[in-house]
Amino acid sequence: MKLIKASVLALLGAAWLGTSLHAQSTNIFHTDIESFEAQTNVLIVKGFGSGDTVSVGGGVLTMRLKESYSPGSGTKLQALVLDFTEGQFRERAVIDYAEIPSLLAALDYIRSASYDVTGLPAFEAVYQTKDGFRVLCVGTHRQSSVQAYVQFDGCQRIPLNSDQMAQLRGAITQGKNSLDDLKPK
Repeated sequence: MKLIKASVLALLGAAWLGTSLHAQSTNIFHTDIESFEAQTNVLIVKGFGSGDTVSVGGGVLTMRLKESYSPGSGTKLQALVLDFTEGQFRERAVIDYAEIPSLLAALDYIRSASYDVTGLPAFEAVYQTKDGFRVLCVGTHRQSSVQAYVQFDGCQRIPLNSDQMAQLRGAITQGKNSLDDLKPK
């Protein structure tokens, strides 16, 4: 009996130690720009700008521009920041500049997806950024339309109609163009 208790305690201790070690090695920054800004002993200059807003669900999705620069190394990173507010509820996602082209391509696919993308009776198409922002659509053969959504990490889906999807794509495109204008020619 003592041998069983000792074995169980040893196993639990090893599992706890393994969990602790794994948790310590996890990177708490999801995006490249967040990791860049978290450097210590380095001067980081952060620039901000405003972008478009889109009414979605019962709230507002506001886009901001972000640029972080290290004068010492000459490194510069850019991103879009999406803030969703609905009453007291607020969510944020950071989208690295390098993710924008694939996000725009995913928005195009989702905007044009129809229920015949698969031979199975239902489907879901999902694109997710490093920070957990998702654009997705869901459809079934029984419905004649496909429902599009955006979703922030850990939150409920926010439905978007086709006009809102077009506005979101336009806002992201405009944000990318504004960031492109900041790049040296």
